[in-house]
Amino acid sequence: MNYPSEKDFKLAAILLDHSLELKPKEKLLISISDSADNPLVKAVYIEALKRGAYPLIDGGITNFFVGRASYNGLAYQLLSKGNEWQRGYAPKEVLSSLVDWADAYVRITQIGNKKELSQLDPGLAAAQKKVTSPLFRKMIDSDRWVLTYYPNEAMAQEAGVSLDWLLDFFYDACIVDYVKMEKQLHSLEKVLDAGSLVEIKGKDTELTVGIKGRLAKSAYGERNIPDGEVFLAPERLKVNGHVKFDLPSIYQGQEVSGVYVEFKDGKVVKAKADFGEAALHKILNSDEGSKYLGEFAIGANFNIKQGLKETLFDEKIGGTIHMALGRSYAEKRGGAPKGGNTSVIHWDLVKDMRVKGSSVKVDGKVILKDGKILV
Repeated sequence: MNYPSEKDFKLAAILLDHSLELKPKEKLLISISDSADNPLVKAVYIEALKRGAYPLIDGGITNFFVGRASYNGLAYQLLSKGNEWQRGYAPKEVLSSLVDWADAYVRITQIGNKKELSQLDPGLAAAQKKVTSPLFRKMIDSDRWVLTYYPNEAMAQEAGVSLDWLLDFFYDACIVDYVKMEKQLHSLEKVLDAGSLVEIKGKDTELTVGIKGRLAKSAYGERNIPDGEVFLAPERLKVNGHVKFDLPSIYQGQEVSGVYVEFKDGKVVKAKADFGEAALHKILNSDEGSKYLGEFAIGANFNIKQGLKETLFDEKIGGTIHMALGRSYAEKRGGAPKGGNTSVIHWDLVKDMRVKGSSVKVDGKVILKDGKILV
């Protein structure tokens, strides 16, 4: 492992101080995925020690069971060769003890092959998530976790760029003034808080989303790094119209692009894709909640200008919007403590609103036009 650079230490400080507000004698679980061979892991460990906390490296157990680690082929082996009991089993005592032990969580993902499960029925991964998702509710519903994806060769190849370019892109996207970002996003948050109806118009898109009574959440580095979005949970039955998502997505090992969806009274009534349509329908059939929206959001990190087929980055592209099929968050801000959507999936799909003629209105007021935020 290379010794951390100045940028690694700077990013580690953002994760621990800004995102987690880590305190002395707190217990920090650093959950990695397929490899610890990246300097950011060591930087976070060192910086946690400097702050008087106790860091513990989780070599992939928790990330494996939330689908953010493949164990270099073992996820494929389990789902393809395991019997029904093996695929549906989870070591609850082990996973719960890790989640319960920690006061805060840093999740650093680095997957060797995101398409490892592409030849398998997506229903296998969805069935496993039904078992494992409840085990992580304490972590996900807490205010003390943060997630980032560290670049590797596989991520660079998938994005069609060099690893050196991607590393520069990563640090530029992640190391930003999140305090300044918070102030910039507050106005947009207030408009959404007071709104009742969102109208979205763009290429192959005309959609309305009810948001009455929902409170928006500005995301400025508390849970995701990089960050930069304002999101909320739509009214479950108040989504109508059609939308085409421009950016490709890899979900549960399946690449899908050109997703077109029609909604009626909140529910998906028609769906197709330019590529990966069979996988799209299988994911939509994960459970009843998979056919409803759990999130609507506006991307606002203008240091991110192009897609990587990596949701954590793509959904933050400044001037885009994204919507998540499936589970809504439970928090009052950004979620729906009551009347929200429940599902084993939460699949973010991104639409590029930087195309001329694209707009987002809230109660008739234009808040996003041709990729520019106007509030």
